[in-house]
Amino acid sequence: MFTPARYIVLDDEPLELATLVDALHFLGAPCIGIRFDPLGLPQPELFTGLRVLFSDLHLVKAQPAGVQHYNALASLLDRCVPQNHGPYLLILWTSHEHERAALASRLEEILVVSKRPIAVLALDKVQFRNGATWNAEGLRDAIRERISSMPQLRALLSWERDVLAAANETLAVIGGLVPDDQRTVTQYPGALDRVLSLIGIASAGSTNAQNDRKGAVTAALSPLLSDRISNRPQDPDANALWEQAVTFPQGPELQPAQKARINRMLHLAVPPAEPVNRFDWGAILPIGPAQLGDEAMNARFGVTADHLRDQEFKLRTERRTEGQLVVVRGGAACDQAQGQNGPIPLLLGLLAPTTALSSSKRSPAIHLCGEKFELDGFPEPVSLLIHARFSTTTVAPELQTWPAAILRLREQLLTTILVHVASHAMRPGTLRF
Repeated sequence: MFTPARYIVLDDEPLELATLVDALHFLGAPCIGIRFDPLGLPQPELFTGLRVLFSDLHLVKAQPAGVQHYNALASLLDRCVPQNHGPYLLILWTSHEHERAALASRLEEILVVSKRPIAVLALDKVQFRNGATWNAEGLRDAIRERISSMPQLRALLSWERDVLAAANETLAVIGGLVPDDQRTVTQYPGALDRVLSLIGIASAGSTNAQNDRKGAVTAALSPLLSDRISNRPQDPDANALWEQAVTFPQGPELQPAQKARINRMLHLAVPPAEPVNRFDWGAILPIGPAQLGDEAMNARFGVTADHLRDQEFKLRTERRTEGQLVVVRGGAACDQAQGQNGPIPLLLGLLAPTTALSSSKRSPAIHLCGEKFELDGFPEPVSLLIHARFSTTTVAPELQTWPAAILRLREQLLTTILVHVASHAMRPGTLRF
């Protein structure tokens, strides 16, 4: 129930640490203090919500000044900052610009890109302290002044705050469904249980809601949360900030690799960061060796895998082995969510490097997604093709024997594919003269 702190103070002196934490608490910042111990680095779990890290430069007093201090801080960040972490600031207590620049340079040498701070700022403790007392307001204003040169980061942090506020409002809506006369210490838990149970049943049906209680409730609450994030009250200050942060600058076109990375973020859920199950709506499963043999493919699709690569999806002859035949878990979203009985619909597809595709014309039954994706195992952007005419079904026990899902299509792209498949299947065969 405790959310990770967004502000972390790191120091080897307990008194210094306590007074700064108190000052930040006075400002209402969700902050924790960590006493640095070179023999026992902090647990990485403490850093999962990190957005601003305050740190003394000289964490190990016995070490001489210079690179040893930079290495000590770099080692801590390498251990504690999560892989693929979001942007965070490092605020260094020093009055010497050359030390700030030297540390920033050292971090770029040692840390992988995803763990580096977006910026290293320097503040002099002397300006904000009067003995053991910190000037909290002065510290806040100094931080704002330095961050003001990065409106894009400020805008992202503002958006993150909006998400937290929307989540709080969503919880308030759920709590508000409990009748007033049941809001007592003894009755409230049971009444809230009833509300959540009814929401879960409405979302996934009684049986399936009990099999995945969190998933059933989450499926019902996600649209409410999304709506509250998208429709925050208008704030003139926030609008002015976003006008500074997003200016639509003119510049060169994105490179194909950059577009592929953005498309991956927008349209694909990729394990292990996002769990993907074989039965998820939009899950992509590779067709494994047991299903790829000529006999198995003829029994399921009426053609061999080679025929699909050459004649249907039309890979270049010299690159026909580079494409990966897959199936996409289709059907109705509610059928999947509620675990309805019956065969599971699967759409036949192909993942292949875009340059491996022939320029020959393909059947109108094939949907070539306009988005190209960055995928592990492929040295270049990848295309996804879906064949509306080659679909199949299977039952849950058999699907369990297939290879594990490697991706999941997010709803927007999946819906586009399903519309193509449905439109192709429903095209009229009117005779004309």
